[in-house]
Amino acid sequence: MGLAVKLRTSVPKHGDIGRHREFSSEQTFARVRPHLRRAGITRIADITGLDRIGIPVFNAVVPRSHDELSVYNGKGGSPIDAMTSAVMEAMERFCAWQPMRPDRIASFAELSAGTEPVLDPASHNMQPHPLYHAHQPLSWVRGFDLLNEQTVLVPLCLAGYYIRFHEQPCYKVTTTNGIASGNSLEEAICHALSEVVERDAWTMAELVCNRLRTVVATRVANAPPGSVQWLEDKHPALDLGTLPTAPARYAQMFADAGVHLVIRNVTSATGVPTFAALIREDLGPTVSAGHAGYGSHPDAEVAVMRALAEAAQSRAVDLQAVREDLNLPGAKVQKWQHQTYRSQEVDPSRWPYGEAGDPVRFGDVPSHPSDDVMADLGLLLERVRALGLPRVIAVDLSIADLPVHVARVIVPGMETYAMDQGKLGRRAGAMWDTTLRELIARRPEVAVR
Repeated sequence: MGLAVKLRTSVPKHGDIGRHREFSSEQTFARVRPHLRRAGITRIADITGLDRIGIPVFNAVVPRSHDELSVYNGKGGSPIDAMTSAVMEAMERFCAWQPMRPDRIASFAELSAGTEPVLDPASHNMQPHPLYHAHQPLSWVRGFDLLNEQTVLVPLCLAGYYIRFHEQPCYKVTTTNGIASGNSLEEAICHALSEVVERDAWTMAELVCNRLRTVVATRVANAPPGSVQWLEDKHPALDLGTLPTAPARYAQMFADAGVHLVIRNVTSATGVPTFAALIREDLGPTVSAGHAGYGSHPDAEVAVMRALAEAAQSRAVDLQAVREDLNLPGAKVQKWQHQTYRSQEVDPSRWPYGEAGDPVRFGDVPSHPSDDVMADLGLLLERVRALGLPRVIAVDLSIADLPVHVARVIVPGMETYAMDQGKLGRRAGAMWDTTLRELIARRPEVAVR
């Protein structure tokens, strides 16, 4: 592991425009296969047949992981795609939980009085630990700010992924948001930043289309007619009949299996195409009635394919019932566990599972396909900068002698609530207020009870 983040100016993609990797799945798997034992991977399993959808889903099993999970999952258009995806997920976590030597041990108050740039833990949208304060000594490591091209000190507990930590961390929970692997550091950073954009977009969409919608439906007197539908259609469903060939094939696989599918366009103010694929079916009292997959990428087709494949993976993993963070319906769980909580029922009349009043055509969603990973990364950075967010910090978590690169990307100000149920930031609050004002403007006499 190390600080150096020296990126190439061009990283051509494997295959045709729209692909998002530097090498094929076959090439990637051949590179990492000799290192599976070192990462603790003892078995790779094909679990596609546990479901009837048919989209390939694989496991990579790590019995002695330093994680709450010992089974990692992958999905893709072919068995080798899914197998490689699962192995790269396991490699990603293996690299992320390795110990790092701190570059500094000091409090934020001490560091902020100096000249070296430092990330204020309070500026990141994660719920602070109740005992954290600015004068508490912390371990820090250096990341690289891609927007300002300078090193930045970040809390070590945020840079890596640690379930058990050697000191009191500054955040209440730890997450994998913004950690990704790739054949190269450029690929890993691009994938990681896409994930940060995806979680931010889903948080914003869920806040308006679900939570604000519920407030309006239950607590707003004299709401303008159609207010609930107006809020839900802020992020409408896609017209499935307008999907391109490859995602249309996935959608047809759900239809052939009798599984109801809705794809929501949850693209945020970044303008980076982001989709949520929601599927529902009553599978009995111990399996969730609904499953979801999410995807974000400059190329809209890549984004929607990611969402559809992840929805299939979510369902297959639930049916397999070995993932440690899944809970039975009705179980009492912590807020941050809601992301993997099994729900006994979903309301098919409500967002996001309900049908949209005015579906959007896939071709109407702006898309930015390219044949170079660095073009994708450049667009992502440009869109984050346009939001007024000051930093995109990359921490290189790669292990020098492994043919896998891993990065954590930290974007202070990007929302994560949909993932960790912890803290809503300034942008989420501003969007709530703006949307409520727009609603009130439709009928001035609206009042909140």
